[in-house]
Amino acid sequence: MVGRSRDLARTFQSGSQKRAKKQKQDDFLKKQRGALDKYAGIVTKTTASLNDEENVDSTLLHSVIDTSPDNLSSIRDSTTLNLNSTIEENQVDNSFLNIEKFNNIEDLDSAKYLPVQSSSNNEYSIIDSVNTFENSIVYDLSDPAYWPQCMSNINRVQIIEKGPIRVENYTFPIQKITGRKFSVANFNKIMSNGEVVDRRWLVYSKTTDRVYCYVCKLFEPTLNTCLANVGCDDWGHLSNILKTHERNKNHYINTTKWFEMKNNLSSSNTLDNEFLAIFEKEKQHWRNVLIRIVAAIKFLCKRSLAFRGKSDIILTKNNGNFLGLIEMLAEFDPTMIEHISRIKNKETHDHYLSHQIQDELIQIIAEQVKENILSKIKQSKYYSIIMDSTPDINHQEQVSIVIRIVHMNSDESPDPSIKEYFLTFINVHSTTGLNLSNILINQLNISNLKLSDCRGQSYDNGANMIGPYKGVQARILQNNSRAFFVPCSAHSLNLVLRDSAKSSTIAITFFGYLGRIYNLFSASTHRWDIFKSHCQLYTVKQWSETRWESRINSVKAVRFQVENVIGALKEIMETSDDPIAKSEAQSLINEVGSFEFVLSLIIWYEVLVEVNIVSKHFQNPSMQLDVLTKMLEGLIAFLKKYRDNGFETATETAKNLAIRIGIEPTFKSHRLRKKKTFFNYENPDEVPQNSEQRFRTQYFLVILDSAIISMSKRFNQINNFNSTFGFLYDMSKLKTMADTEILKHCQDLQTVLTDGEDKDIDAIDLLEEILVLREMVDDNMTTLDTLKLVKKSLGSFSNVEV
Repeated sequence: MVGRSRDLARTFQSGSQKRAKKQKQDDFLKKQRGALDKYAGIVTKTTASLNDEENVDSTLLHSVIDTSPDNLSSIRDSTTLNLNSTIEENQVDNSFLNIEKFNNIEDLDSAKYLPVQSSSNNEYSIIDSVNTFENSIVYDLSDPAYWPQCMSNINRVQIIEKGPIRVENYTFPIQKITGRKFSVANFNKIMSNGEVVDRRWLVYSKTTDRVYCYVCKLFEPTLNTCLANVGCDDWGHLSNILKTHERNKNHYINTTKWFEMKNNLSSSNTLDNEFLAIFEKEKQHWRNVLIRIVAAIKFLCKRSLAFRGKSDIILTKNNGNFLGLIEMLAEFDPTMIEHISRIKNKETHDHYLSHQIQDELIQIIAEQVKENILSKIKQSKYYSIIMDSTPDINHQEQVSIVIRIVHMNSDESPDPSIKEYFLTFINVHSTTGLNLSNILINQLNISNLKLSDCRGQSYDNGANMIGPYKGVQARILQNNSRAFFVPCSAHSLNLVLRDSAKSSTIAITFFGYLGRIYNLFSASTHRWDIFKSHCQLYTVKQWSETRWESRINSVKAVRFQVENVIGALKEIMETSDDPIAKSEAQSLINEVGSFEFVLSLIIWYEVLVEVNIVSKHFQNPSMQLDVLTKMLEGLIAFLKKYRDNGFETATETAKNLAIRIGIEPTFKSHRLRKKKTFFNYENPDEVPQNSEQRFRTQYFLVILDSAIISMSKRFNQINNFNSTFGFLYDMSKLKTMADTEILKHCQDLQTVLTDGEDKDIDAIDLLEEILVLREMVDDNMTTLDTLKLVKKSLGSFSNVEV
């Protein structure tokens, strides 16, 4: 490689030459350090022509620019405001500093002294603010301690518009060494004639516990006085310091500048007014762009739509929903039209449309939403927990946590309401009761929610959740005895049906036939057309163990169209070319055409109808504890009554249906099983039964007994809660109840709502409030109606409200 022809003319510096060159550059950079602050901070006056460089006044400021690589990059980043499209050419000349045309230090060396454009109207210019790197820094302009050291005119304008802010109703800190503190009396000056004059220029900073001269720090922060730069906290000598400062000539000059600039701003007569208008217009433009970007993000998030496509570039194909929405807005919205035009013409590199910005905005929105949710929960104080776990599409177990509260905020709604707020998703690797309870408690601590304020917990009926010893509910109760556990009622009712359907082999076979009917018709569009030609009332449904209404929909479609279903099966058997479909249709005809299947349809439909009515009410958001208890008691009473008398009525209904559709209403006879008996057995183990008796004992009674036992077991806790809290739900009963009985209920409730020395209510106070409240309510008022009345009392019924 050394002998290449292109390397023959190349020369290389020696190490000494390179070190000398490097030392020269370092000396140059060291010499120019701090020059940019002088360049950006000084404003001069001139009457020279803006277009003729030879006419520049001799007093025109020349400043040295810091040419270090870091400073150059910061300058380039700050000079993004494009004024060429807005300002006429005769307003801006080539005395502007164009940093981007210098590519290296050698270029800057030849132009290190560049003139700063000055105002021809003897007024202050903000041109330096366009090229300053301070545009990306946010200052607290209301506190003089945070004012930028390199003060630009745009900062001065903003500070003057705010004016000197006087600290009021504030307890000034005492110095540990001197034991002194600032006194508000220093804000006033007492004349020799007793007249009090307000020192408007004196401002106090809470952050530094110092006072500053507003005008001197604003216009001349390098003045040789602490009031103009670092501030003064010498409270013992402050009075003399202020008197001396007031007589300073520079203080008078700066005060005059302040009043002149303030008057010019108020009358809009400054030369910088046009530049200020451009600056405000640009700021408003980016605000409007951000508003539309956030609106697009909220639109997609609410509908759970994907953001990104194959491309992340605007105005390209397949660039996703987000960029597509932006392009759609750019068809008619002036702000987005201007924004997209700048991107197309490469007038800006900051378009805020990248997926990183999308993710950041989504995170900001999510944090704000969660903060609002937690604020509402804390405002309501007491809350309940709803937690469930399920695997996602990636087979990762996820836990969802939902908080349920009674929302009493009158600003949002005049009436109390029950609200449920989703809190978070958490990936878990173990679903044991210990791990899930630890995750729940940890999440409550992260959200600053006290576990002691939890008054309820509701989970599914899994053993890891409802276990009486090691389940989540048991472990939460160990930390808070008032976190009452109530399983999901609708889910419990669905499990009752599942237990009943699996309690008998005949029942399992029956639902298996229903599934086979659906699979046969739905597996082919041709067979589905055959089914629709015979059955116009309902379509067959697939039942599922997790969808609560699926069983009744599956039974209902066949119950009222059994003759039509048999006809469709016969047509498939006769016309289908698929041997498997023909065989399946023949098998189903034999089963569906049996009297036992028709009787099972009648029995299950009558049971599922009653259960579905109760299940619908359980899912009603306004369901109350007393109504829930009554409906459960009514359902159990129905099942017991149907167990005693339902078989005969169902058999009679099935016989009528069978005769109408041409099925013989008789039970299939089964051969009796003979068991080998030993010589010491006197009688056989089983009494021979006919087919009808066997169907009743081995099927009908089994599923009814299973349902009754499962309901009594799963809803026993509801009855316990009703005995404790139920007296507050029935207003008509509460009006006729004796005071002693109400007192007993209040005392029992106080005991339940007491944990150690901490108690939620006082029994005596609750009794007195109830005695007054029951005279104000109507008999038919619900609990929420009563709570509305309590809310309007503005705390008069505080124990009832709890």
